[in-house]
Formats: sequence, C-alpha cells, structure tokens
Amino acid sequence: MTEQELAALQTLPKRITDRILQFCYYPEPCGSVTKSYVDYQELCEYARAYRGLRRAALPYMRQRLIFERYNMTTQRLQRGPGLMYDELRAAQKQPPQVQWLSNMHMLSEPRDFDGVCEVVISTQDRYPHADDVLDMLRQFELDQHPWPNVTTLSVCFTSQLLVAEAPEDSEWIPDESFAALAAFLQDTFPNVENLCAYDRRSQRTGARNALTSYIASNLDKLTRMHLGFECMPVFGVKTLPSHITHLHLNSENPHTYLDVPRIVAPTLVELHLRDIPLSYLWDRFSGLPGTPLARTVEFTRLERMYLSFFMPSRRVPAGKADDPSWEQLHGVDDGYADDGEVYDGISPRSRIKSVSVTERSPKYCVLRTDTKRPRFPRLRTLELMRYPGRLCEFFKDIPVEQLHSLTVTADLVAFKGLRLNGFTSLRSSKFNLYGEITRREIPHGRRYLARVLAQGSNVRKIELEMSERYRMYLPPADKIRCTGLRALNLSVPVSYLDLVPLLQRLVCLEYLSVMRVVHVKPPMQTRSVEGMAQHLLATGMKPISTSLIKFSPNVLCRDATDETVFYNTIVLISRIPSLRKLNTLSFYSGQFFRELWPLLK
Repeated sequence: MTEQELAALQTLPKRITDRILQFCYYPEPCGSVTKSYVDYQELCEYARAYRGLRRAALPYMRQRLIFERYNMTTQRLQRGPGLMYDELRAAQKQPPQVQWLSNMHMLSEPRDFDGVCEVVISTQDRYPHADDVLDMLRQFELDQHPWPNVTTLSVCFTSQLLVAEAPEDSEWIPDESFAALAAFLQDTFPNVENLCAYDRRSQRTGARNALTSYIASNLDKLTRMHLGFECMPVFGVKTLPSHITHLHLNSENPHTYLDVPRIVAPTLVELHLRDIPLSYLWDRFSGLPGTPLARTVEFTRLERMYLSFFMPSRRVPAGKADDPSWEQLHGVDDGYADDGEVYDGISPRSRIKSVSVTERSPKYCVLRTDTKRPRFPRLRTLELMRYPGRLCEFFKDIPVEQLHSLTVTADLVAFKGLRLNGFTSLRSSKFNLYGEITRREIPHGRRYLARVLAQGSNVRKIELEMSERYRMYLPPADKIRCTGLRALNLSVPVSYLDLVPLLQRLVCLEYLSVMRVVHVKPPMQTRSVEGMAQHLLATGMKPISTSLIKFSPNVLCRDATDETVFYNTIVLISRIPSLRKLNTLSFYSGQFFRELWPLLK
C-alpha cells in the first residue's frame, strides 16, 4: 500500500471503514467452499495499515474462530504466480504436508472467548477422517473453555483434489466416528442456532451424510440451516420443526432430486431449495402444528424465495428428441445454416450419434394445483432457476405486484405467454434464456426481448441474457418503457447500431454492460488516427446520452478483433460526454487515444 493510499484510507469516515471490513470478513460464510483462514489473513494485512483500522478490525478478527486444514505443498504453490494445472496435479500426488491453521492464538483473555460468535471447521485438501478432526479440536482444548455466544457453526468436509485420493487415505470412516464428533460439537457449543454445512461425500463414507448425527440431535435448536450435500442427510422426522426461519438446502448430486420432510411454511423468512421437483411443489409444505389441514399454504413471513428445479436426463439417438431445443442445449445442431442469420465464424455443428436430453414429462414440467395453493403476503424477492413449465401458470399463485426483485432462468417454452405488466413494484429483474433458439423460434425470441424491455419506469436494473446464434433486434424506441433504468447488463446478439436509439431512450441510465453484441465492420480509413478522427467528425458527434457514467463493452465474442472492438467502442463513447469509466479487455495502446482526442477537439 502506497503512502498516498494509506493517507486516503485514514481520512475515510467510520461507516466506510466498517463497510470495507465487512466486505473482507463477511459474517456468515455459509453454503460454499470458502477459505476463511485466507480471508482472516487478508483482514490482518488491512489492519496493519494504521492503528485506527486495527482497532476497528479486532472485533471481526475475534468473532470467528477458524480451524482449516491445508496441504501446505499445494497451498504454497497456489500462492505463486503462473500456476499451471500440471504443476498442481503433480504436487497433489506428492506426500501431503497437512497442517491445521487457526486463529485461536487471538483468544487470550476470558472476554475474548465471550466475543466469539462463529466457529468454522473446514478442509482444503482431502476429505477428512472424523477422528482426525476430533483429535485436532481436543488438542486446541476447545472443551476446556466456555463458548456462551457461539450461535453459528460452519462445517465444510470436502476434497479439493484434482486427482483421486491416495490409497493410504482410502480408510473407511465408520458411523461411530461421525457420531463422536457430533457429540463433541454439541457439548462444546450448546447454543448453536445457525448451522452451515457443506458435505461432498467421498468414497470413504458410503451413501450417507457425515453430519446426519449432528443434524438429528440438534434439530430442535436450529433456527437457520444452510446445507449443501451430495447425499441427503437423515433428519429423522416427518416434518421439520416450526421454529426454522431460514432454510437453504442445496443438492450437489445431479442424479437425484431434493427429498426432505415437510416444511412448516408460516414461520419461514427465507427459503432456498435446489433440485426440487415441480410437480406437487406446494404439497411439500404444511401449516403450524396443531392447525387443521387446509388447501391454502400460508407463507406468512416469507420474504425471499429461491427455487431450482430438478429435471432428469436420458440418452437418446441424435435427432430423436421430442423437443429439438433441448437437444440443442446438449450439443446437437438442428440443421439450419442461414448465412444471413448466423454470425460470421459460426459454422453448423456436426451431428453426433447420441445426446443427453432433459426429460419433459408432466411429472417434472407441470405444476399440480389440484391439492394445495400457496399465499405470500410478504414476498419481495423471487428466484426461479431452470424452470421447466410455463411461467405464466406459476405466477398465478405469486403476488407479482409486490415483488421488488425477480430472477428467472428458463428456456423459451417457459417464457411463452409471460406478461410483465403486473410487476408494478419491481426494482431489479434478471432473465436468462438458456438453450439455443431455432430459426423458427426467432419471432418468439424477439417478442421475449420486447416484453422484458417493456417493463415500467419503476425498474432500476435489468440483466438480460439469451442465445447468441441468431441476430436479434431491439423493439422500437416507443416500446421501451423502462425509462427509469439505472443499470443494464445486455448479453443479447443485437447490433452496436441498435445501442444508439436504446441509449437515447434510457435517459437515466448510468451503467451499461454489453456482451455478444454484433460488431459493425470498420471502414478501412479508420485504421489510422487521422482517418478515425475524420470519420467521427464526418458522421457527427451529437450526444446520445448525458447520464451514462460507466460502460463495459463487448470484447469476448466470436467476431471480436482489436480493430472491430476499438472502432465500435470509440464510435459509441465519442457521443457520450458524461462517460467517466470504461472497462475493456482489448484495445489499442493508450497512445492511440492520446493522439486521437486532440483531433476530435
């Protein structure tokens, strides 16, 4: 850190410093393979900058107690520059130098132990033996100290190896070992309410979840569960307890769907289910214990809901799938090759003998509404991933007028018939149209694009992504009604020429990111600085936006070269006088800019 950067850091107000510390040390490392000790080391580096920052960072450094196991051979290698895959693979075949890293040394006074709120136990090399983890915790004498304020336990058991586990590490881990570890954790940290567990089953554990014993014995205390697993844990109950308010269940097994006990709906505040079957979705929820059965499921407190849907795959001969769009999704060409529609450089893909396609049977694609129906009086955030049915049918049960954030990932079939007129409170929306569009589906794709951009002026952020195979066209300017937009992330195959009327229409837009946009071929005379300046002056430089501050242009596309990227970018930004920041990965040298700018003035 330079002296100027240090001086600037010292002048920041406390609220900004706190935000920096929170960013470096996010308080809940749930649900993913994180390197908490690395985050802790980075925080220590920041804290050394000056005394005031260290004083502010100390509570963060002591509130999370970390025990992470690393193979120091590969860890040192990963810290070096230019790491190659072969080097890492070779290092992982060497005898491991295993070491548990911890910040336990930060705790010396009795009040320090009272300040600990979270405990993290994770491995960053091989899947651990439960006895080894238990021995390590006992060596640190965790059971000799009181932990009255530890309410969050994060456990990550996984393997980071790129190669198979060594034979000496293939010893079978018995259930008794996991049960002993669960008993130790339960006795040492009796006040845990928030469990974050990530368990990627190895060949050493069989078809079961390592944390089953702990979950079953603590289910009556847990109010928040964030679980990621390859093998479903055994909860030991038919209905989950009603005091659970935050439930995240992520299945990591692509071959099975999520099957859990019934979930009590009225007490949920946040719900995240991955790989859940669509059919009879609402039958998986129940009311409060002791209340009579009803056809309406009341999600009384639910504010955020994330649902990812399971659809099985099967192998079929190429060209024999029921729906060609699903066959394309898995790498089979549909036979169309219209040079007027297809990008330059995209050649038709050759057919293969068989392909993995997704089942589209009613069992997985139709939402049954003949039994239970939901009600969401407080829902504000909704995310639907890989939705297999018709979205217009699903939204009949959703109070769309009260949603603030909407994210949908689905194929074109799901979007057909969807209208966004009723989403009057929406502030942020993200739509990802996965799978390639066939030639006959181009009109549907263009209507979909028009409907997204026809959202009302209340929307502040839109992210839009769709297939890049065929050229798409933006709707007429008077059909674009999201005029209050502040940020637009556009990953759609439209032309750079289409961006001009779009920017003229979006008078409040401050950030624009474009990907997959079709480049205009630059004239020959623009290869020189003088020729580019003459071309810009001849075509006119009337401003098209006075609000845009940041622009991230398209550089990672099939027709991108330095010449095309530069030409399309400079032609556009030369008409945006308000621009302050340009993010790009490909460009001429800065000298070209320095020579061009005076000529334009």
